[in-house]
Amino acid sequence: MREKIAIALLCAAVLSGCSTYHAVHDYVYGPPKVFIVFFPIKSADLTPDGIDIVKIAAMQIQKQHPQAVQIAAGVASGGNMEMSAPRFAAVRQKLVDDGVPEDLIARSAIADPQLDKGPARQRVEIRLLTNGP
Repeated sequence: MREKIAIALLCAAVLSGCSTYHAVHDYVYGPPKVFIVFFPIKSADLTPDGIDIVKIAAMQIQKQHPQAVQIAAGVASGGNMEMSAPRFAAVRQKLVDDGVPEDLIARSAIADPQLDKGPARQRVEIRLLTNGP
């Protein structure tokens, strides 16, 4: 029954717009804990989509009250480390501008060597950390 409700809500989301999609996602899967922001190659400038994702992350942080927020930038295997610090700074500043307390934000690395190729190298993850499920 829950799946039928979710499918009906998802169809409504497609027909009525994006904001309903987030409500359906939260109903089916729970609120998101990881947000992925992609950057242009060799750039630390947030795209309009990136700005929207960080804004949504900030709203979820204010709603969920996580114990910490990690910004994971760069690949530990040495892939695109020169862009890691400025991308971290761009995402961090946007989160702070959107109302996230600075002392809640910490930096970490994306340590998966599989992500050393292609578009995955151009990403930053915003992770909401809690002790609960």
